[in-house]
Amino acid sequence: MDKKIGILFTSRNNYNLLDNWLNKVNTEGFDILNIDEDSDDKNKKSGKSICENYGVVYQDREERGMQNNLTTACKYFGDRGVKVIIWFQHDCFPLHSTFFTTFNDFVIGNDLKEFGAIGFNCYHDDRAHQDFQSIGHFLDNTARAPLEIGDFWYRNKKYWGNSRPDYSNLEWNKPFAVESTAWYVSCINIESYLENIIPTGDYHFFHAWDDICFQYLNKNIYNVCLSYFDFKHDQRTKTAYGLPKNSPKAGTVREHYYGKWGHHEVWKERWGFDYGDRTTFEFVKEHYKETLLWDFYYHDPINGPLKSFDI
Repeated sequence: MDKKIGILFTSRNNYNLLDNWLNKVNTEGFDILNIDEDSDDKNKKSGKSICENYGVVYQDREERGMQNNLTTACKYFGDRGVKVIIWFQHDCFPLHSTFFTTFNDFVIGNDLKEFGAIGFNCYHDDRAHQDFQSIGHFLDNTARAPLEIGDFWYRNKKYWGNSRPDYSNLEWNKPFAVESTAWYVSCINIESYLENIIPTGDYHFFHAWDDICFQYLNKNIYNVCLSYFDFKHDQRTKTAYGLPKNSPKAGTVREHYYGKWGHHEVWKERWGFDYGDRTTFEFVKEHYKETLLWDFYYHDPINGPLKSFDI
């Protein structure tokens, strides 16, 4: 098999979750890299043992932060002929038994270099998980949307009444442009990432993917959701293994698992507006005229995607 995708985890004191993921998921022989983000000595030892047990390559980080980890992964996988890296949160699972082979075939058949970040359709909470078991595929969480009218997400109105997209519009069934991927699981094309993204360690985890997506949009490169690939984001996995269910609200142990806080301040300094208040973009919008950031700010997703793609 011509393997053009690689699987990436970035871990910090949460190797019980990685062990659970690797035990549950058939990765179909694709290469897996785990980058450790300064776990304590006990967890590093555990992580190395778990990685060895499952044939996963373990590396300590080169520079701190998700974006720098992706640069490290680009070098590792690029030397092995891989074109696209797929990164997982440890509580996100593919729902198709042959996802990796199917997605690898998709990557071989489609030049994804024209896109920025690549996301998928993710079932986020218990109600959506149950409905998927009953009725199969439907659209749930597909993107984050801090610039557009709505509730900061593209998600199913059945569970989130204030969500703006109307998924009954058939345009949502094709791959479509998004501000930021729903980064329970996200991909990058290695060549595109190295050419277009200036990594920073200012974010350790939170908002690192959003910043990547905005860097692409600022260069008029579309981020895309491949909505026909389904994933389950199962936060109950974290509580089952003693981690806080909600990562941003993890309290005193948040830094232990996710690194430094303060990403909202970093975001405002870098982009000029508050992530949680789209009205503040009004004061800086002229700076982003003739970019996709401007286009998304003036786009209402109730009318369908900003753009869809025939891939």
